Amino acid sequence: MIDVLIVEDEMPSARKLKAMLEKVAPDFNIVTILDSVNDTCDFLSQNTVELIFLDIHLADGNSFLIFEQQNINTPIIFTTAFDQYAIQAFEQNSIGYLLKPINHEKLIMAIDKFRATLDDKNSGNIDYNLLGQMIAKQQKQPEYRERFMIHYRGKIKTISINDVAYIYAENRGVFLCTFEGRIYDINQTLEQLSDELNPRNFFRANRKFIISISSINEAHLYSKSKLKLELNPPTNSEVIISSEKASKFKKWLAK
Repeated sequence: MIDVLIVEDEMPSARKLKAMLEKVAPDFNIVTILDSVNDTCDFLSQNTVELIFLDIHLADGNSFLIFEQQNINTPIIFTTAFDQYAIQAFEQNSIGYLLKPINHEKLIMAIDKFRATLDDKNSGNIDYNLLGQMIAKQQKQPEYRERFMIHYRGKIKTISINDVAYIYAENRGVFLCTFEGRIYDINQTLEQLSDELNPRNFFRANRKFIISISSINEAHLYSKSKLKLELNPPTNSEVIISSEKASKFKKWLAK
């Protein structure tokens, strides 16, 4: 029998994984199920297992904290909800991983990979601390603009991003309009600003407008599946969402 430890802070997921393992790997002995960094460190300081299924986010923190406290050479299959970019870190370090929800076929492949490495003396020589740093770097949330610095009537004025209703291009200039209806000239292009503004709150409606979700009063059906927006404060020109962007715009509104 192969002693196996499951570390998972969501008990339904842990029970499901245990049930799947009992079917596809009857020679696996599930020693216990743990849900925290502290409990896992305590367990591993007194016990050994041959395989660990390890969730990334646990009840009391990131599971990579375990490797800062324990010297672990046990093969690990990570269970994770990370996106494809973070998964590259696992692949580059020859780590077994399973994306949630766990797929039956993927589980079998991970187990087969584990079995193939049982006789590989180098299979445990993995720098888990480095892997944790790589994933943390890839998952770091981007920093978006929080305010604008405006030169206005010989003075410098700051405007919070929360006060911005929309930004638009007109007559070769780019202007910011606040919810109070005040307009300021800003020295940036809409293309530059598209990367600096939080996409949860701002949307590039077309070539001329970036709009705040809070500025939208109504969206009307327009010709050929286009949408026409009514914003607050009102705009001097029509704000039209093309048919190509209409679907993306609706998904953005629903987030």
